[in-house]
Amino acid sequence: MGRRAGYSLLLALLLAACAGTAPNILNVQAGPSGVSYKNIEINDKFLARQLTFGDVSVKPLEAGGSIEAHVLIKNESDRDVAFEYRFLWYDASGYEISSVTSWMPATLASKEDRGFKSAAPGPNAAGFKLMVRSPHPVTPTGSY
Repeated sequence: MGRRAGYSLLLALLLAACAGTAPNILNVQAGPSGVSYKNIEINDKFLARQLTFGDVSVKPLEAGGSIEAHVLIKNESDRDVAFEYRFLWYDASGYEISSVTSWMPATLASKEDRGFKSAAPGPNAAGFKLMVRSPHPVTPTGSY
């Protein structure tokens, strides 16, 4: 096998390994009156067979004119499923306004469904994304 073919094979393997690590995304355009648009992007088909997005509700918060999102996630499998999730909030122009972007760990028991919620960081929020991915190991970031 030539050097070019070897690099091509290595690149193909690397891309295949990375393909399952992208999160599944629920994209919602929201406002004080509720949900106006909902789209699901599947990037991890294995996780999509285990977890599904259910009902989405958006309600105004009494203080400050902000909104809160509540999304039901259901474990469709016969086993417990560990995953990570995060909410990202956007303004009407599509710019991210999230204040917390870390991944939160969660586990759902077999056939369990549970609501996950997040409050918008301000009154100018017009939509959010709920991202769900398989757990990622913690990696060291420096010397000990």
